Amino acid sequence: MSLKIPSPPSRAVLEAFIARHQYLLQLERKAEEEQTRLLNSNCSPRLLEQRGLALGGLGVSNISVGLGGKNLIELHRPSAYHVNPQLPPHTFRNGDPVRIEAHVASNATLNGTKAKGKKKDDDEGAVEGVVYRVGQEKVIVAVDGSKEVDLPERLRLLKLANSVTFDRMDKTLLHLRRLIIPEDGAPSPHAQNFPLINSLLSIQTPMWCKVVPPNLKDEKELQWYDDKLNDSQKEAIRFCLTAENVACVHGPPGTGKTHTLIELIFQLLSRPASLTTALPPRILITTPSNLALDNLLLRLHFLSQLSPYNTVLPPGSILRLGHPTRVHRDLVKETLDYRAANGEEGELLKDIGGELQGHLGDLGKKRGERGAVKGKERGKKWEEVRELRKEYRQREGKVVTTVLGRAQVVLATCHSAGSRQLNNMLFDVCIVDEATQAVEAVCWVPILKSKKLILAGDPQQLPPTIMSKDDKNAEAGGTGGLQSGVENLKITRGGLQPPCTLETTLFERLESLYGDGIKRVLQVQYRMNEHIASFPSETLYDSALISDPSVSSRTLLDLPSITERDSDEAKDALEHTVVFFDTSGCEFFERTEGDGEGGGNKTSIGEGSKSNENEAVVVAKWARKLVELGVPASEVGIVTPYQAQVSLISSMLHDEYPEMTIGSVDGLQGQEREAIILSLVRSNPTGEVGFLGEYRRLNVAMTRAKRQLCVVGDSSTVGKGSKYLKKWMDWLEAEADVRWAGDEA
Repeated sequence: MSLKIPSPPSRAVLEAFIARHQYLLQLERKAEEEQTRLLNSNCSPRLLEQRGLALGGLGVSNISVGLGGKNLIELHRPSAYHVNPQLPPHTFRNGDPVRIEAHVASNATLNGTKAKGKKKDDDEGAVEGVVYRVGQEKVIVAVDGSKEVDLPERLRLLKLANSVTFDRMDKTLLHLRRLIIPEDGAPSPHAQNFPLINSLLSIQTPMWCKVVPPNLKDEKELQWYDDKLNDSQKEAIRFCLTAENVACVHGPPGTGKTHTLIELIFQLLSRPASLTTALPPRILITTPSNLALDNLLLRLHFLSQLSPYNTVLPPGSILRLGHPTRVHRDLVKETLDYRAANGEEGELLKDIGGELQGHLGDLGKKRGERGAVKGKERGKKWEEVRELRKEYRQREGKVVTTVLGRAQVVLATCHSAGSRQLNNMLFDVCIVDEATQAVEAVCWVPILKSKKLILAGDPQQLPPTIMSKDDKNAEAGGTGGLQSGVENLKITRGGLQPPCTLETTLFERLESLYGDGIKRVLQVQYRMNEHIASFPSETLYDSALISDPSVSSRTLLDLPSITERDSDEAKDALEHTVVFFDTSGCEFFERTEGDGEGGGNKTSIGEGSKSNENEAVVVAKWARKLVELGVPASEVGIVTPYQAQVSLISSMLHDEYPEMTIGSVDGLQGQEREAIILSLVRSNPTGEVGFLGEYRRLNVAMTRAKRQLCVVGDSSTVGKGSKYLKKWMDWLEAEADVRWAGDEA
């Protein structure tokens, strides 16, 4: 696999590259802000809650002090208003900007006279902040500590447009522009990571050492920590170790991408950062999502307790910025919050933090409660709080600097790598996992803090979720005068290209720029029966995806929980690895619901989500049969591209099997189940398939299954959607156990 050598870009191309990114990000920001505005102005409170964009009937259970001296407001569902303390389904995630305001009755109309009359009063007691932590029964919101918090008794939480991430990406692009396109007459900037930056922009060609540092005589002298690595994994690790500035790892489904990255991290730590130092490298690990980051953290944390891993990564040398979405009791100790508050240095904060906590407790008491602060005393109390916060932040800054200085491996989401805690820090290596799910601009946030970059991902799976569209009408003036940045520009073929869309990731751009020589592909998959893996391998991975013998022939019949595997019923349902319930001719037509397509908050208001009740009946019946025959309900996953269908199937099965996963395709990426049931939903006379035609979304859905993939759908409708869908329908007809869905409905 040779490396293509593109022509270096001109100054005009570099300027267009940055300008085009800025233009596309402005479109995306405007689209997100417009959706939020429409939701908040046109939707009833009930509809906002149904869409997961609001939580009503909340109360404050506690107010405490967090990192940065912020108020941490803990919201819950009081028993006075709710029978069940658990929060209903919602889209709130860590870091989301939110507004806490007075509760609005579900039947209120925001555009109505009554609601308008209340709006001013609601604003007076409302505060804005960001989601700090989400639990099953509580949401904790971080609010600026300089603001007085005096909330009503009954509240609601409302999601806002996320401008922080866009601000950070804009700032990063401006910084990148200053580095690569200095102003006329200004001195040329100097940065230690210019070789990396220049390689990513084809200003210079990426380089690889001939041997694995530090100058081993033979690459075979590498001592592997994990002796179960296959040859393609070892080759990918060698490739990354010898890269001087950038390398990519392509990990198709089930090929052990995370295991490969973990081994790479320990190999990096076991050797000097460069030939001029004896110190190991400092590594920054980033992902676009908290969930993927916590998965890496969990594995690193576990291995750091074991020999020989702990010789290069002793306990305490891992640090997680931000707040894990699923806070495991062992992982909390790896976070910056915990170390700053509970480490040796944290003692400096405890006394002043306790005093702050006491003041906030007094101020949080409602009128009439014992110890409530009133009148002028309240103002004096807030003045004392502000002074204490100032001192708290000064002490905290010193603590954070000390804690970060001790960390050998720092983990952060891509955008949180731009937080003030990492200001002026430079890492030897940056690893971006799930890089094909992140827009390029957000990847530049950690890149500008690093000397070397490793990207890992799979461009054949889900791309970044983009709300905006860049069409001709938009460029002609429909975007409020935004400029695309590529007007009248001639670009050399094969060189650096300004992106057409934000869906074009850095991983894909580098592959287009340098060819297959920029990456190594993991080839052995450890998840799927070889029959399930055969179609994606043939159509998307050049038939190079090999099934490991340990999984290649396994079926549901082999599960130890199957007690009557010799029965005809068990064999009929469990021995087949691919089952297709074809609804063609059954008149199982789709319905359009009021919700948006897809997984939730990244959808257009005008789009209607689809459901198919007859198809849902077939899905539920098959799921029940699998469980009755002994397949654990927790190992049955039901996947569909449409949120309305998720809700419909959940209403049929959730109470019966609460441990069964029922969700959108997007929500199941990175996961796996013994059996997956895929509901395609679309069935109409015109052959419309909507975003079901996105082949990467289907690739994710069909590669989650380990032993059985069951597809329910209308072949006559789906087959008209695209050449890929037609090929898939033909493959199912030829290779699957095909059943007529009319017998099941």
